Amino acid sequence: MPLGWTSVMRSDLLLAGSPPLEILRKTQAVSYSEVAAVTVLTWDIIVTLSEEIELIWQKQWSPAKIMYVISRYLPWAFQMALLAINVNGSTGLHFSISECKTWMAVQAVILQLIVTSVDVILIMRVYALFNKNKRLLSVLSALFVAELTLLSYILAVVTPKLTFSDTCFVTSSPPFFVAYWVVSLVFETILFVLTLYKFGYAVQQGWGRRPVMKEFVADGTWAYTLIFVSMFINSMLYKFVHSPLAGICFTWLLSVLSFAGSRIILNPRRRTNARSSHSGPSIQLISIPLSPLSPNPLITPTSARSFPGLPSPARSNRERYTVNFTQYSSPTQDTRSGCGIAI
Repeated sequence: MPLGWTSVMRSDLLLAGSPPLEILRKTQAVSYSEVAAVTVLTWDIIVTLSEEIELIWQKQWSPAKIMYVISRYLPWAFQMALLAINVNGSTGLHFSISECKTWMAVQAVILQLIVTSVDVILIMRVYALFNKNKRLLSVLSALFVAELTLLSYILAVVTPKLTFSDTCFVTSSPPFFVAYWVVSLVFETILFVLTLYKFGYAVQQGWGRRPVMKEFVADGTWAYTLIFVSMFINSMLYKFVHSPLAGICFTWLLSVLSFAGSRIILNPRRRTNARSSHSGPSIQLISIPLSPLSPNPLITPTSARSFPGLPSPARSNRERYTVNFTQYSSPTQDTRSGCGIAI
């Protein structure tokens, strides 16, 4: 029964004479959807566990590792808690109105933590892609704070206006709740557009076709697409469906956030580890040509003799230097934990 999302039905619908059996069937359908969503997420956690132990848990703590743990396991724990109190469409428990409001407030905080962790991961990726451009980071930080403030405000406004049944199911939610999804989608679209812009620039400059760049953009594209589609479907359901089925996709959104947030950290580390094991150090894993979009990045001269296959330093100013992103790593961070522009 998440924040009006497992069982969202309006009091006027019940008063209009909807058969109780029909309502029960719809809540059961939502419950079955919850089971399916958490099953898929559990399977994904299991199949990536060995790589996670090697590439995440055996590394020292860092902001990326913290965001990974939150985005990976908080949605799973959240769904397991929901299943524990919502079996087969009925909790079997009874709560006071104050207890229901407290429970919904807790769920709102958890949801915000999950969304925030994924947004931070996406910001870190764009920041790395633009060679740690401080101006861009300042702008993105300001937008992120604005987004976080708006989302918190929306949840603060929506949660007290929810009405409940005696089993703590939400019976109505204000239309303003749709704004929550819109704000999230706008911010993530901005990050995705910045990624595409940088990729287009890289292609024009001749280094956008390198595998490290293609893989970086590909990860960002599918992650953005999954999150966008999931949030859009949820926003449409909450706006136009006035029955328990309005919340049928909410737990799938939690699974998508967990899958996307963790994979866009894990995938580059897996590729880097595989390449290092099979072909030795590769320039594509630690460097890309200097981007003029970044102010005063760390640069090192590159010799064509040191890295066969790279253009001669004398051929052009653009090709004369490479940005060594391992120099940006913290002293305790294993440089094999991510490719050149990965977090």
